[in-house]
Amino acid sequence: MNCLDLGFFASLQSMTDRRVSRNIDELIQNVQLEFDEHRPEILYRVFLTLQGCMTEVTKARGGNKYRIPHMRKEKLEALGMLPKALSCDRELYESCIEFLAAQS
Repeated sequence: MNCLDLGFFASLQSMTDRRVSRNIDELIQNVQLEFDEHRPEILYRVFLTLQGCMTEVTKARGGNKYRIPHMRKEKLEALGMLPKALSCDRELYESCIEFLAAQS
């Protein structure tokens, strides 16, 4: 559930790989350049993906047998309809509370 691993580091790494690094100092400089130029919207989408994954993990009762949900964030963003946060279904919440209580 680490959202940095989920998307931010991967995104940053893919952009850094486009730059040539001949040594560790150049690599560090290139990572810093990419970090400084990174668009905040990308990290915002990562947090939405994290929220979707949390919902799926909840449905899986804490397991890791789930698929990462795809909500067409780029399209929703272009339409100005990207949500600021995802909601959790009340029935799912209550069933998880019952599940957790039964585990104690």
